[in-house]
Amino acid sequence: MKDQNTISENESQADKWKRAQSLFIESLMKPDHELRSCAHNQKCYNELIAIRDDIVEHVRMGGY
Repeated sequence: MKDQNTISENESQADKWKRAQSLFIESLMKPDHELRSCAHNQKCYNELIAIRDDIVEHVRMGGY
């Protein structure tokens, strides 16, 4: 992720929310090899990914 865009001082709260939402989803999708390794060791990798997918869908649908 590279933050190179200039943000307008006059943007709406909705625009800020959408940008924050995108950043949050990006943080969920970013690979975390240590966490995923732990999930494999604890035999709950598929469940971890299912929870991630549920949260991403929830955020995208506006459930907050």
